[in-house]
Amino acid sequence: MSQSYLDEIAEQPAAIRKLGRLVTPGLAADIRAIRAAIDKGDVRHIILTGMGGSLFSAYGTWLRLSRSLPVPVSLWDTSELIQQAPTLLRPGAMVIAISQSGESVELCRMTELDAGVSIRVAITNPRDNTLARWASLALATEVGPEQTVSTKTYTAGLAALYIFERMLIDGGDTVAADIATLADATDEVLARVPARLDEMLAFLGHDLPLTFIGRGASYASAMMGALVTAEAAKAPTQALSGGQFRHGPLELVRDGFRSMLFLGGPGATLDLNLKTVADIARFGGRSLVVAPASTAAALSGSEAVLSLPAVAEGLLPVLEILPIQLLMVPMAIARGFEPAKFLNGSKITVIE
Repeated sequence: MSQSYLDEIAEQPAAIRKLGRLVTPGLAADIRAIRAAIDKGDVRHIILTGMGGSLFSAYGTWLRLSRSLPVPVSLWDTSELIQQAPTLLRPGAMVIAISQSGESVELCRMTELDAGVSIRVAITNPRDNTLARWASLALATEVGPEQTVSTKTYTAGLAALYIFERMLIDGGDTVAADIATLADATDEVLARVPARLDEMLAFLGHDLPLTFIGRGASYASAMMGALVTAEAAKAPTQALSGGQFRHGPLELVRDGFRSMLFLGGPGATLDLNLKTVADIARFGGRSLVVAPASTAAALSGSEAVLSLPAVAEGLLPVLEILPIQLLMVPMAIARGFEPAKFLNGSKITVIE
């Protein structure tokens, strides 16, 4: 078993708690200046970009910035951005780039293609790296080295993005308290879930494809869940939004179909997600539902449910991924693999 993987999972509450140090008057002033540039029209397009888990971590931020800012906001896979639309990297653009290492080949190539981007924001783990040196504003999570499949760098990066977005949208008066609450909730989830791992594995199995389903910001958890399962347990997976699941993949549901569905918080899509849970059961499949306590109560009571503590809505995906991180240990072992050990790739992707 990869002890470093377990250690890195356990380090997440402390890593998140340390992010409160980012909330400073200096950062607030920098972000106010960015917001002024947006409101004046100096920034005409905002691009969020990253690869793998870093890209997924930005999904919720993309949704919320799109609803809140007066300019278009787009989310780009960096490899597609540099290969298909590099001319977007021009004056008038603001780029928010997320990379755990700051050295992934696609992100480094993006810095070389920069044709005068107006504002460059980088969110990385180490303070000194190619991406951070390119940035006009660099945020470092500094959660320490990570040897295996992404755990603490993903959750800390997502929380750092939340800090940036809240300060950009409304000044972020509650953001330090939100991060402190998240750290306590992370501690709670990591303490509670191990007792249910055998039950979870028995329910989902280890030898059938696993489908992850989510809507809104929780779609990030579906995508990251599929990635972690493929990397850490070498199991076939797919991630689908709740809507895309209805457009064809619903035909997969029968005896033997296994899924994890992220119910999300109260909102317009809750009833849609509840309908999906009911339909999966009606057609003979199984769905392990991951939900905050506030919406878990809306379930019928017959479903398999992992209930999560209350946190700010934008931080819920941090908690949603934790049970999957832990489940990878027994699942990988059942499949005959060392949990989270890379066999074909490496921690930092250097081949484009």
